[in-house]
Amino acid sequence: MSRSTKRLASTNNRLFRCIITIALITGTLPFLQAQVIPLPKAILKTIPSTLVDPDNSLTLALEVPLAGRWSVQQEVGWGHNSFNVFSSEREQYPNRQTWRFRPQVRYYFSDISSPNGSFFIALEYFHKMVLTDQLQGVGRDCNPLTGACAYFQEMPVRTRRRVSAGHFKWGYAFQSQHRMTLEIYMGLGIRELAVTDNSGGATENNLWARGGFLAFRPDRTGYYGTMPGVSAGFALGYAFRPRKPKAISLPY
Repeated sequence: MSRSTKRLASTNNRLFRCIITIALITGTLPFLQAQVIPLPKAILKTIPSTLVDPDNSLTLALEVPLAGRWSVQQEVGWGHNSFNVFSSEREQYPNRQTWRFRPQVRYYFSDISSPNGSFFIALEYFHKMVLTDQLQGVGRDCNPLTGACAYFQEMPVRTRRRVSAGHFKWGYAFQSQHRMTLEIYMGLGIRELAVTDNSGGATENNLWARGGFLAFRPDRTGYYGTMPGVSAGFALGYAFRPRKPKAISLPY
């Protein structure tokens, strides 16, 4: 075999090995990428946007991925006006607390653990109760036509403002390699609002007890019916992923 033939064979051999190496890397790349961010068993979240709500609360949520691209999430929150960011709320209602409850079903348009994140849609039920304890001058023996009362009695009153709502949401969720998650969302729906208290049937001296269609946060007792609802915010979380299997050394 001539020297040029040997050189050509050696070059072809190196080229063949290079092609095989590239093919192996290319073939295993999707597998390696899939292993970068495995599907989490659960995601624990906090919703900072509820802290800047006038009805503030410290809110936590737990999301559990299901088969396919579905997941379920449960959100619970509690807040007190002692850490309300609005000074007017702290001063006017020092003994007010807020409870939130929100179950949700989600569908992701791509894998929840995708490195590029995923858009999602969701359906949810939302319930909020705002409890306010304060001394109030409650009118007694009031005339329902004129609003005039025979006398007023100062008494401790607990007011309950209940909101029940259903929302259709859409948003975007991102999960980093370091288990941290970020999502933003917004939604539209309808809500029902009612306000009650424990004044034992006493009626306040207020002829205009309701604020009409735009009464979003009333404190006067009454049933306010249904109205449009809006929900928006963002969440930060931590993904609990399955542990990586330990490498086992095999004997040669």
